[in-house]
Amino acid sequence: FETGMGIWLLNYGKCDDIEDISGNDNHGELQGGKWIKGPDGPALSLNGVNDRVIIADSESMYLEKAWSITSWVYVNKTENGFGHILGKRPANGTVANYAFRTSGNGTGWEAYFARDGWKGAWGQGNVKKDVWLYMTATYDAKDTIKIYENGVEIGSVGGMGKPGPQNDTEVNIGGWTNNTSETLDGMLYEVAIFASVLEEDDINELMEKGLVTLMPVEPSGKLATTWASIKSRQ
Repeated sequence: FETGMGIWLLNYGKCDDIEDISGNDNHGELQGGKWIKGPDGPALSLNGVNDRVIIADSESMYLEKAWSITSWVYVNKTENGFGHILGKRPANGTVANYAFRTSGNGTGWEAYFARDGWKGAWGQGNVKKDVWLYMTATYDAKDTIKIYENGVEIGSVGGMGKPGPQNDTEVNIGGWTNNTSETLDGMLYEVAIFASVLEEDDINELMEKGLVTLMPVEPSGKLATTWASIKSRQ
């Protein structure tokens, strides 16, 4: 199943062109930011103001059913609210296809979208700062958003209903379109979004093995997009 719609390793150590290895060509452009030493090679540091990666809108970036967002994230102690890991949300209006962030005071985790108002799991768990965490948010396209920290569920909220409507805005890693007050003050690597619900076993496998190790190299030299261990649950 080609469930990975965008996979950005963020382990380059240099350059502003951010490669998507999912096979969907959702490559991004780094705006600001700096490369630092992460726990397993380079990682991307963002200043919480205008640093981000911008990915152009595409059909594969609109997830009309289920979705999962996952990333290694380090939240700086200076983060004081709404630090986005990833978001597809226009600059104006109450429209959002998907987003994952810290809460308004930077102490909890939130995943959300918008359809006839905001729908989300608000203030789940506690944000541990100045430490690397493997964070995941899932939405089943019917009812429930779940949030996981290091492969363990820390929040589950029902009543979401059907997905949000399609929009043509870009995807931002570290923020959302043209916004400078809800960007992440912290560090990221191995950010991905899937068009399916990752279960706890899937999340733990990604956390332990990393994104690249699940993607065998084909004879042609292209990275395969078949994820044997991650089954589509749309």
